[in-house]
Amino acid sequence: MSTAAKDRRRKQPHAPLADFIDFGHLERYTMGEPALTEELLDSFCAELRGFAPNASDAEQERRALHRLKGSARAIGAFPLAEAAEWLEKMLEAGGDEADVKAARAELDEQLAVLKDACRRWKELLG
Repeated sequence: MSTAAKDRRRKQPHAPLADFIDFGHLERYTMGEPALTEELLDSFCAELRGFAPNASDAEQERRALHRLKGSARAIGAFPLAEAAEWLEKMLEAGGDEADVKAARAELDEQLAVLKDACRRWKELLG
């Protein structure tokens, strides 16, 4: 790793995630403890990689969305939490097919950008 890359990593270790996570919120949540912040981010990124709700089982899907919403709120990934909540509410209310499809598309988009940001963050950490 070049010296410039090491300096960038040291100064901005969370840069790939900064557009998607409220680090002010996360810092308050972890009381500014860097090791806890890293552990929560790592756990959250692993959860995103494994997130695969079963759309054919509405109750299982709602539970998975509810867990994702809570995890996303805890670390400050508020756009993802909102997308999970929207789909969760559509499923609970028996929303029409177009609304459910739109909610799924929004959630898929949020998941994709965060998964990519997690991947880039892990690469930056080496």
